[in-house]
Amino acid sequence: MRVSLPLPTLLPAFCLLGCLAASPSLRPASHPPSGHTDDAIPVTSENAEYCDRLRKSVDVELAAPAVIIPLGVMEDARHLRAKGSVLCTQGHVRAGIERLRRALVLLKHAPEPR
Repeated sequence: MRVSLPLPTLLPAFCLLGCLAASPSLRPASHPPSGHTDDAIPVTSENAEYCDRLRKSVDVELAAPAVIIPLGVMEDARHLRAKGSVLCTQGHVRAGIERLRRALVLLKHAPEPR
């Protein structure tokens, strides 16, 4: 006896089997050792103190010699620092931290001028 399924039922079943066959094998996530340090900015709680720490870090990077950081990157970082500072003082801490962190990443990973 032959069983025949209607096409609308059969097609999704084959697609599901194909997706399962093509999926990568599951492996546990590899995490760096706890003592590992890199250039990543540490994540802490979202509060005004963290805004102040980020603001000071951005200021230190902005004080670096202008020869090292391209002018466009400096201007973008200054704008992000100013906007982040205003947002933090107005109580929009999460948005302020986001701008300050972006400014810090821009400054730390700026391409060297040619």
